[in-house]
Amino acid sequence: MKKRIKILTGKIHSGKTTKLFSTLNTLKSVDGILAPVVNEKRMLYHIESKVMQRLEVDFEIEETIKIGKYLFLEKSFEWANKKIIEGYLKNPDWLIIDEIGKLEIMEKGLHKSFKFFLEDENNYKTKLIIVIRENLLENIIYNYKLDAHELKIYNLKEFSFAE
Repeated sequence: MKKRIKILTGKIHSGKTTKLFSTLNTLKSVDGILAPVVNEKRMLYHIESKVMQRLEVDFEIEETIKIGKYLFLEKSFEWANKKIIEGYLKNPDWLIIDEIGKLEIMEKGLHKSFKFFLEDENNYKTKLIIVIRENLLENIIYNYKLDAHELKIYNLKEFSFAE
């Protein structure tokens, strides 16, 4: 049996994270990381513990990753990868990774936890939801060699947690 991956895609700031947040309370068994914008800065939100961690910062320091005009704290990605892997190992029905993009293609950001999910052959119960901007979708599918038989792609209007 293959793993099931749902991809939620859309344009930047189109409501992908908001859509996931608004439907979380309908699920019994879910873990992972969401990346909401709070006060115009990207944060990381651990679903199971409801803990929020700052991701985006204003000034470049030694521990930041720069992508375009954005600066992200490496330690926040380390924390998020750890939380995603720990959550996945508890075998939830759903695991969310928000989002997979340019950093992950460069094997940074949330690459470690996404790769962990893809390479683990023991857990076929957990279904993964990943958020990918539509302009990066083909690139992510190609780079991670995602099998079309494993995944379904949804836009905001089509997406739901139902099978």
